[in-house]
Amino acid sequence: MRMKRMESKRSVWGSKALRLMTLLASAGCGAGVAPEALDEGPVGAHRLGFEAFERSTYREPDTGIYIVDGDMPMSDLEELREYYDGLSKPGALIVHNVGGVDATWSSTQKLDLRYCVSSSFGSFHARAVEAMARAANAWESAADVNFIHVPDEDGVCNASNPNVVFDVNPVVGQSYLARAFFPDDVRASRNILIDVSAFGSIPPYTLAGILRHELGHTLGLRHEYTRPDSGLCYEDSNWRTLTPYDSDSVMHYPPCVGTNAVDLHLTQRDRIGVRALYGPGSGNLALMGNSSASSTYCTSAGEHCYSPNRINDGSLDSTLNGFHSWTNANGAPLPQWVQVELGRPHVINQAVVVGSSDGVPQSYLLEAWNGSAWVTVANVTGNTQVQRIHSFAPVVTSRVRLLGRLGSAKQPGYVRVNEIELYNTHENLALAASTSASSSYCPSGCYAPSRVNDGNPSTVIGGDTSWTNAWGVGLPQWVELDFGGPRTFRRIELYMSDNGAPQEFSIQIWSGGAWETLHVVRNNTLARTTHTSTAITTSKLRILGHLGSVAQPGYVRINEVEVYEN
Repeated sequence: MRMKRMESKRSVWGSKALRLMTLLASAGCGAGVAPEALDEGPVGAHRLGFEAFERSTYREPDTGIYIVDGDMPMSDLEELREYYDGLSKPGALIVHNVGGVDATWSSTQKLDLRYCVSSSFGSFHARAVEAMARAANAWESAADVNFIHVPDEDGVCNASNPNVVFDVNPVVGQSYLARAFFPDDVRASRNILIDVSAFGSIPPYTLAGILRHELGHTLGLRHEYTRPDSGLCYEDSNWRTLTPYDSDSVMHYPPCVGTNAVDLHLTQRDRIGVRALYGPGSGNLALMGNSSASSTYCTSAGEHCYSPNRINDGSLDSTLNGFHSWTNANGAPLPQWVQVELGRPHVINQAVVVGSSDGVPQSYLLEAWNGSAWVTVANVTGNTQVQRIHSFAPVVTSRVRLLGRLGSAKQPGYVRVNEIELYNTHENLALAASTSASSSYCPSGCYAPSRVNDGNPSTVIGGDTSWTNAWGVGLPQWVELDFGGPRTFRRIELYMSDNGAPQEFSIQIWSGGAWETLHVVRNNTLARTTHTSTAITTSKLRILGHLGSVAQPGYVRINEVEVYEN
């Protein structure tokens, strides 16, 4: 019998994934599956017969929907059987793909993703609205998509409302925190359900982080751990690769060998992968993050509570009030700070700071966290501008803060900030690639291929900075970048070792069936070279070294490869 179209494959973020890590790891990552699917381990592992599997699979009490592998609801017994049968199939970011067709929104649909947030959330309604907005902002920053909240539909927000693409509703007593859907689901199944337990304490996660994950599913993205690279929590083979495997992805559960031990944020690979599906978004990295402050002026809710959440809500409105700006607490000694927490390291080289009209800070530092200390990227004194653009040398950081040293001329004790935008105006596509090499020199220190896209453009010779082929192997030798899917670029920056740069090398791209030479360099003596071309689209790129340096002609040394769209 031909498999029917999977119209009810919605996603679930399981509360047990957050609270029962050890149990869920043994359960094949049943995040949200009651400890039921304990025998649903990696592909090829021993598993239950179907009848025992069905009896042990959690079912939602109200709907009768089966929940498997933490994020895969099955609407009926037939779909559950199809899923069970598919567990024996062979198995970064991946997109849901059935019958060779990606489950994605069309070019018009992606810009009109209207939704309602049910008023039945009651006292949690405002929090649900804000968390949805923050999660939507993160994906809109990365890709050309547009989520639109329609407040007029909140009072009639249900699965049959035709005026929205999907609805957001509360549930109680479920074994998950939230669940979502794929773009190819029918309207009745296009809903995000949030269990009321998600509004409690769920550290290190936040409701916004959980909804970033769920909105990834609404864009067609699958769980990262269903790939064989994870080695655990396999679901099925209905997916297509967008990027190399990413254990830190927003789409990866921590119990399933995930490494995202903090709140769920988009990684560099997440951003590049979803952009390959939908085109580039606004690029404002601040929209992906959470925010916090040293103190906050808050006398009552709404207009009189100047929350740090205002600084990355996507609004450039400079009006001075609690709906648009953050302000430090009354009487708090300066300096005071407000920060954007990106959750993952990102490269930034530009920031836009918007202050409050008639209330801009006169003096402040813009600082980036380098992993151990704050580094100043902009020092402003005598400021009177409501909006300032700061450009600086690229820094790798997971946090950016504005440290206010002096408030406005009228109220010098208050630092007021309405918005902070963060950008990498020249995004390096190589940072999201996986690497490999024909051989590597590994005596005590190891000149690993991963050095060529670690974000460090040093030209120093050494195992901490460069890749080098193994001793005694015949040339040519190569180091390769695998983007995980098609990427288009026009410029390559190549960094080699001082006094160790290869004299002769080629830059090659993968055509799908063979390597094609893009650039050939001979008689090289430079430690840095730039290579430009018309737009090139490929999934892999490699540096093929034909002759090492004058001093060591048998060693090809490459320190860093950068790949840019422009």
